[in-house]
Amino acid sequence: MKETIVFIHGLTGSRKAFKKQIDYFSHFYNTHAYDLLGHGENLDKTTDFTLHGLVSQLEQLFEQKEITKAHLCSISYGCYPATIFAVKRKEKVQSLCYIGGHYNSDSPLSYVLRHFKENSYSSYSDWLKRYSRDLFPNSSAVDPYAIISTRIYYRYGLHLKENILKRAIDHRLDYDLKKDLKQITVPVLWVMGDHDNLFKSSIIDLDEVIPHVFYKEIPHTGHAANMFRPFAFRRLYAEFLRKGKGTR
Repeated sequence: MKETIVFIHGLTGSRKAFKKQIDYFSHFYNTHAYDLLGHGENLDKTTDFTLHGLVSQLEQLFEQKEITKAHLCSISYGCYPATIFAVKRKEKVQSLCYIGGHYNSDSPLSYVLRHFKENSYSSYSDWLKRYSRDLFPNSSAVDPYAIISTRIYYRYGLHLKENILKRAIDHRLDYDLKKDLKQITVPVLWVMGDHDNLFKSSIIDLDEVIPHVFYKEIPHTGHAANMFRPFAFRRLYAEFLRKGKGTR
């Protein structure tokens, strides 16, 4: 019987973020991806964009698809519902993969989040433009990964209801995800792009938070490493799933 992978996208994204992964892994696994509340096909629907609502959405997917147990693979903010679900429903999770994952820690990332929680600027568009730029700062004179990530985040963020991204900031500042991560006992693969410096600043104590974590950086990638270098990510994740662990 095939094992199952559930893919969870990040803010401003949709289930299409994992299209290339699903095209490959569906040959060997049952694969599922869905649109988070307020995103994709749920864009214009009235939504309960709370962590409770997001976790309930994932629980409903498990029930509707009759999934008894699955590997969870999430991008960025998707690590919040994935982790909370994994702690709440331990019996249903085989492993966790985080791409561009982050958590509440005193870091340059938290400074950016706090700044944009406290400042609204002249319009949502202006706020989002500044926020997108500061989330993916240029690490060099010209960082193509930061430029691409900034443009994508701004472009698709404009389609979201204004409260979505602002509520997500509250979640990341106020919810103690680190406490939940410390309770994780299943295998964990944590993948970051080597250019994803701001988000990497929040996980400097990752080995202490999850002692059994397998951490990998994919070179020449930005925040969504699976999208920048899908084949490199595919090889890494496939090996992790086969072995139940990675290699340091």
